[in-house]
Amino acid sequence: MTPPPRLHRIAFWLLSTLIACRVVILIFLPHTDSSEARYAEIARKMVETGDWITPQFDYGIPFWAKPPLAMWMSALGMEFFGANEFGSRIFIFLTGLAVLALLIQAVRREKGATTGLLAGALLMGMPLYFYCSAAVLTDLALVLGTTLAMVAFRRAIMETSRLWGYLFFAALGIGLLAKGPLTLVLALPPAIGWAVLTGQIRKSLRSLPWFGGLLLMLLIALPWYLAAENRTPGFLEYFIVGEHWKRFMVRGWEGDLYGNAHSETPGTIWVYLLMVTFPWCLGLLALPFRKWRAARSWAMADEGWGIYWLLWALWPLVFFTPARNIIATYTLPALPPLAVLLAALTVRATGEQQGRWQLHPFHPALIGLCLALVGYQLALSVLAPERLPKSSERELIARFQRERHADDRLLYFGIRRYSAEFYSGGEAEHTKSVAQLVERLDHPCRLFVAMKASSLSKLPPAVQRRFSPLTRWGPGRANLHVERTDTPRLTGIDASQIHPIGG
Repeated sequence: MTPPPRLHRIAFWLLSTLIACRVVILIFLPHTDSSEARYAEIARKMVETGDWITPQFDYGIPFWAKPPLAMWMSALGMEFFGANEFGSRIFIFLTGLAVLALLIQAVRREKGATTGLLAGALLMGMPLYFYCSAAVLTDLALVLGTTLAMVAFRRAIMETSRLWGYLFFAALGIGLLAKGPLTLVLALPPAIGWAVLTGQIRKSLRSLPWFGGLLLMLLIALPWYLAAENRTPGFLEYFIVGEHWKRFMVRGWEGDLYGNAHSETPGTIWVYLLMVTFPWCLGLLALPFRKWRAARSWAMADEGWGIYWLLWALWPLVFFTPARNIIATYTLPALPPLAVLLAALTVRATGEQQGRWQLHPFHPALIGLCLALVGYQLALSVLAPERLPKSSERELIARFQRERHADDRLLYFGIRRYSAEFYSGGEAEHTKSVAQLVERLDHPCRLFVAMKASSLSKLPPAVQRRFSPLTRWGPGRANLHVERTDTPRLTGIDASQIHPIGG
């Protein structure tokens, strides 16, 4: 079935528009708390300290939660372009483009140029991928590993190619540096399932360079793991047992050293899938199969092409279904194959002559809705960043830099703001202790304090009188106060009033 040329043109212009919008957003969108700003600050510390082995959660405190591949990408960008939005995101964005190119080319070889281009446009138009394609997070590095592994595996088997066989194992090594053993869990079961269902087990075993490939995978990943454990003993136990077992299976896991576990009801991953694929998920209403036999025939045709992408899309979701501690980004590895399946269904649906399938996955109404959502984010990022759903301290830090004198200091009182640390070059301090706040007031230089209004009201009156309000950044967010120079130093604070303030 030959797709209409108009479909190809629409896919090309949609993909081009989405990529152009993402470039603008990656330049103007500030790093937001907590996740993206945290990884950006870890990468900045990596450049500042010159320690590329142990990511640092704080100066001298190792960050054991994730391998460093994504942080290396951001740190490398900062080496070339400086510690700013563009520098920290550019190599992440190039990784996102590499995933798109890999996917488009893989589909193009077997299903034609239009289907490949549609797959790329649908993937880039999914809200989660659009955001993660240039966000300082670890998830896109994982998707690079899983996507390359799955594309390479099929090509190695179909073409009996040793090169693609080695690329399969290299991709697993990349995944181990991106997220760890999770890569093996996500990539191997769907590949094995396809081989079993299509009778390709013996061919798969013969086609892959097992000895050389496994050696290549270990050469890519193992040196860093050994160096990290040697540098900070205890890393492997926390990372393997804590992050890869207890995080997913222990509800409300309290062993997280760097944040809070996200306790969710098992099966929430499917709700997240609908959210992160909107509006394209509405196109599933147009499934062009009337009978199970037709669907099975389509899935098993062309050496099981359909079942390969279907297993790849479903397995990450099935795997995370019983997990109790999950977030929306856990759906990301399933999005590339899901985009391919939607693209193939679009080509099939547009070939139908009956009006029953008019709402296909690439319907103009869905395209318009996608562009409206992207346009909204673009406008906020460029014109009104203070109205973003997630907060950033970029403008507040800029105000501090304008007001400060040479020896002035900035303290965040209450919750820690990683974006403040990033934009201040590591100068912003943080504390929840009134005693530490009072101690800093005894220093000779001026102190700027950023805190919520509710936190200010809980301070002892003598401490409150030491400050004058300077600016406010965003509703319900941090307010910046500057120490007054026309009042005497603090004396005789009642010890009963010295207590920590929560975020």
